[in-house]
Amino acid sequence: MRKSILIIDDDISSRSALKETFEYLDYEVSSACNGKEGVESYRRRTTDIVITNIYMPVKDGLETICAIRKEFPEAKIIAMSDINRGNGNFFQVARYLGAIGCIWKPFGPDDIIRIVNLTLDGSAAENAA
Repeated sequence: MRKSILIIDDDISSRSALKETFEYLDYEVSSACNGKEGVESYRRRTTDIVITNIYMPVKDGLETICAIRKEFPEAKIIAMSDINRGNGNFFQVARYLGAIGCIWKPFGPDDIIRIVNLTLDGSAAENAA
């Protein structure tokens, strides 16, 4: 059965690159440009995994993680953020709110694939790229 993934990011080039990467790996990919749209998309159709950016307009990644995990406690979520936007404490908050994996932008395809695989396997709790 095909795995499904929801990518939530306000940066169109990041969304496109992730979409291309996971479609190449035969994932069913959906995407949203902010947390509000992402939560609505997830409500309509849950996915095996969610990748959400932290810094976005309308509803940021932390709010998005809260909203999804509140309604779907078993959701598997990866938080991502630009390394230039903070000191990483928000990744601790993201994990507290329910993110399983975390990854700094920019990252290569191999890095995100590794974190997705670890998250799907349930072993990403101690891993961040």
